[in-house]
Amino acid sequence: MPPRVLVIEDDQDVSDMIRAVLEFEGYTVAVARDGADGLLFGREWRPDLILLDINLPKVQGETLLRLFREDDSTRETPMIAMSASATIRRQSERLRAADAALSKPFDIETLLAQVAFHLARRPPSQEPE
Repeated sequence: MPPRVLVIEDDQDVSDMIRAVLEFEGYTVAVARDGADGLLFGREWRPDLILLDINLPKVQGETLLRLFREDDSTRETPMIAMSASATIRRQSERLRAADAALSKPFDIETLLAQVAFHLARRPPSQEPE
């Protein structure tokens, strides 16, 4: 079973691009367009990795990071935060719960490398069966 990646991104062009690239690489991808839906998807779908924008409608990415880390079902799930370069630098202290941060716009190869790296580091209990 291919790894499942949840993309929480309100910009449809960005989320469509990420979905297409990850699906081409063989990942199963779900997309949520706001933080509230992202929280539901994350808890119910149990992804192997979460890519999330920091500036989201309904529930901000920073809040999602905290909520996912407090939840037993997503505590160990690798999470990569995404945002505009200046925003990421200013928020670095508040994004400690993320495993990595990508500045938008980002290079596709960098995205794929981060996804592969963090999926490889998953705890054994999250390995696909």
